[in-house]
Amino acid sequence: MTPWAEVAGADAVRAGGASDAVDGVVPAWVVRPRDVAGVRAVLAKATREGCGVVACGLGRHLDVGAPPRTLEVLLHLDLPSRILAYEPADMTITVEAGCTLASLAETLAASGQWLPIDPPCAGQTTVGGLVAANLSGPLRASQGTVRDLLIGIAVVGNDGALVRGGGRVVKNVAGYDVPKLHVGALGSLGVIVEATFKVRPRPEREEAMAIEVSGPGEATSLALDLCRAVEPSWIELVHPASLVDGSDDASLVVVGCAGAAAWVDEAAAEIRRLAAPHATLRHADGAALRRALSDVSARRVPAIIRVATLPSELGSFVVPTIEALVAEGHDLDLTAHVASGVARIGVRAADSVRHVLDRLRAGAPPQALVVVDRATAASKTGLDVWGTVPVGRGGALMASLKREIDPNGVFAPGRFVCQP
Repeated sequence: MTPWAEVAGADAVRAGGASDAVDGVVPAWVVRPRDVAGVRAVLAKATREGCGVVACGLGRHLDVGAPPRTLEVLLHLDLPSRILAYEPADMTITVEAGCTLASLAETLAASGQWLPIDPPCAGQTTVGGLVAANLSGPLRASQGTVRDLLIGIAVVGNDGALVRGGGRVVKNVAGYDVPKLHVGALGSLGVIVEATFKVRPRPEREEAMAIEVSGPGEATSLALDLCRAVEPSWIELVHPASLVDGSDDASLVVVGCAGAAAWVDEAAAEIRRLAAPHATLRHADGAALRRALSDVSARRVPAIIRVATLPSELGSFVVPTIEALVAEGHDLDLTAHVASGVARIGVRAADSVRHVLDRLRAGAPPQALVVVDRATAASKTGLDVWGTVPVGRGGALMASLKREIDPNGVFAPGRFVCQP
């Protein structure tokens, strides 16, 4: 009998191979439990034996984070995937971690509701991956992120213990906010098996306006003006425009408006006025364009570097630095959630990654965060993915929590910030 078969069943276990590698590290075993009880049994054994475990759903976002220090088990969570409870009148839904976002959206659409989070590659994303990687897209400008919509969670932790936090009602103030602890932690504090979200009414209409301008500096200035004047549902900067639709010489500002039809028409008219004399194209299917823009943030290049800063610093720091690097011969592209101050720089040549990362970190404002958002395994070799976490970002607290919650280093060892 293979290891792990006695706790997960022989049909749920196979030897790991090259296609299962996480940032180049091949797991000894791949385990796919049928249910939460199976997940608990696997993690209880892993705790006893001190085995490193990385959890995944469909595997599309495993390029986020640092390479695992050790990897005994790649734990697939795509089978526990039921919708456990849905209360349209209360606008809450509870699902298992393996539930896909497509399945979740279909269930909510029947009641005219949605979970307004639009991560990249939504069709290849499970709820567990959404929460663990803290994925989001253009809608974060008006709807917030996973932290704003997650109200309850169930996690399998040390010794296979099932830990619950939050609840299935929106107004919940009982105890420590456990759900937020696991958002973006990449499964390093436990394996998410269930999540409860508050949902919202689906907007009546969603349209977008794409404005072509001469370069990223002008695009940033225009986008910030539009943010102040229109308060759009989402607004994105893209350079070069060819990442979506346009030429390599131009930049795009794409503005989305969602809500009542009359408001969408009024906002579109104001955007056209402010964007004159630039070429502006109105897209009736704003949701489709928004999803395409979100997918661009996970584009396949050697590395994508993420900078989180103030929106005003996109123009004063990010764009000038990128323009200087391009002038030196580095092949880069840029996308940004303008209203949130989050920029992603795509590095198209592997031999440029380290230099571009170092330059961005050296020039970053004190409280800005510069990390490797995604990268190929080869590009991550010898690279400091997370960098130095500012004191205000809670680096010391994260390391302390890891030691307390996972003393044996079982959960995603080495994958997350401040966790060697």
